[in-house]
Amino acid sequence: MKTLKKLIFVCTLILTFTAAAQEEDSTLNQETEEGIDASKPTNFYSFIDNTLEYSNQKNQNVFGYRGKVTLALSEAHLVLAEVPLLYNDRTDKFGISDFRARYFWLPYKNYDKVFGAFGPSIDIFAPTGSFDDGLGSGRWIVSPGITVGLMVAEWIQFFPILSYQYASKPVYDNPLPEADMATHGLSFQVITPIVFSEKFFVQLTPIFKLNNFNDERNDRFEQEVFANYTLNPKMQITGFYSGKFEDENHTVSAGLTIFF
Repeated sequence: MKTLKKLIFVCTLILTFTAAAQEEDSTLNQETEEGIDASKPTNFYSFIDNTLEYSNQKNQNVFGYRGKVTLALSEAHLVLAEVPLLYNDRTDKFGISDFRARYFWLPYKNYDKVFGAFGPSIDIFAPTGSFDDGLGSGRWIVSPGITVGLMVAEWIQFFPILSYQYASKPVYDNPLPEADMATHGLSFQVITPIVFSEKFFVQLTPIFKLNNFNDERNDRFEQEVFANYTLNPKMQITGFYSGKFEDENHTVSAGLTIFF
């Protein structure tokens, strides 16, 4: 019940941001003469993502569907809601995983400059997935961050993101003593779009994470690769890989993005 009340509070907060942004600017999509350019994470669009994913983890496999709705309220305001439906073959359980909500504010963008974009964001993960069933983290996670855009060349740019991460104490019953505490960490990643043509681009994202300031052994390096191909002006297909090498966790997915 406490989790549900907190989730309702998060949704109310997002709706408040939504109303404020709509009053400020009613522009919903930022389409240039060349069409949608989704290679830059600081270009805001409204779309629905439908993704099938498979994750090979130590002692278990998790796979299923991940649905995401992203709304560009204006050129400077974006909100996102993501709901995964997953199956864990170790526990033989299927259900909702952790709900994610995001708000991104972009007060500055000028791609004619080397320093081409700047904006803060906040991600919130609600523990709606069962930890005992292997479907969720069992913690509230709040991660505010800062994104910068560096326009190096027309075919390649860099988008460094520095984020702080707070993870609450476990909300599930009877956690292990060493896990029964809140954690504080940092992550640094660089989204690197490489544009091969008007229809095809790849994003390479190396990530360094310090998951817990009190435990240096939780430092992690991860690598993500995202590929996107445009089928038509309103539809794109995507592929994704994430490698969390120290944890022996590898995820692949394929998706269909529909803009509106």
